[in-house]
This record gives sequence, structure tokens and C-alpha cells, in this order.
Amino acid sequence: MEALLGESLVGKAGAGIPVKSIAGEGKVVGLYFSAHWCPPCRGFTPQLVQWYKTFRESANGKQLEIVFISSDRDESSWQEYYGEMPWLALCFQERDRKAKLSKQFKVKGIPMLVFVDGSTGKKITDQGRNIVQEDPNGEKFPWEPETIGDILKGSLLSTNGQEVGMDSLDGCILALYFSAHWVC
Repeated sequence: MEALLGESLVGKAGAGIPVKSIAGEGKVVGLYFSAHWCPPCRGFTPQLVQWYKTFRESANGKQLEIVFISSDRDESSWQEYYGEMPWLALCFQERDRKAKLSKQFKVKGIPMLVFVDGSTGKKITDQGRNIVQEDPNGEKFPWEPETIGDILKGSLLSTNGQEVGMDSLDGCILALYFSAHWVC
């Protein structure tokens, strides 16, 4: 996580919160790309704050932390906006790191909430906004994407028309072909 976020973050008491304190096995870090000047961000942030507070009280609550990654244009806007948030933040002066994170996670618009694995920094999902709305109690935490095995539960048809189980695909490279035929 330090490779992503540096050695320390800003907390409500000020700078100096070690990134190591939010990293580790089984932990998830939400990277919240947002800005004070952005109307959709200003609409989503209160929803995220409420969701975060509720989630932090759940059984998995201590396994999650969110870090605000600001696209604000000046530090006073950053300070004002961050004042509405109960989580940690990347220091406003870390503009190069913010740009690197935006590029790494392909941030094309804000608000964007990316969940990453707290031990590896690997992206779990960039659909954090949907998670906040569709999983209000965090029941699907840690929001790992479904595997092809999860999606294709049950049996499949082989090339000779026989039903085979998913285990017949073990060790195979799988290509999915989608097709349709319409008669006009």
C-alpha cells in the first residue's frame, strides 16, 4: 500500500497517519476520487459518508478504510470538502501521486470509488459507487468479482451435446463466444 499511497496520510487530527495502519491481509481500501467543485461528487459524498458509518459498525467494518484522493484546485477547497468526510485523505500537496493514482486506476470522471486489496494494492473493483447503492449493508464484502465458475454454475453442453460439469474445464483455457441469428 505504501507504493500506492506513500508512507502517511492525513487524518482528522492532521497528517502523519501511517499507511501501514490501514494495510494488511483481509483489509480493503477504498480510493475515493472526488472534488469540492464537482456537483455529482457533492451529491454522492453524503451518501458515501452514511454508508461508511453504517459499514464501519458492521462485523467487517474494521477491515475497510477509505482514502480521499482530491481533484480540488486549491488547498482551501480541499480542506473545506475534506471536513465533511470521516475517513483519511491523501495530502493535498501530493499532486504527483494523485496524478499517478488517477492514471493507474483509469479515472476518467469523478466521483469514482475504487476498492483495492489492502495487502497488495491490487484493484478489486472500480465499481464502488454501485456497491454503495446496491450493497448498503456490505453483505458482499470484500466485493471480489465473480469468477467464470460462479457465473456458469451447473452443467454445460460439450461439442457432442453431452452435459458436463464445470470441473471438466479445470486446466483449460476458456473462450466464450456470443452469437445471435436474426431472420429479417
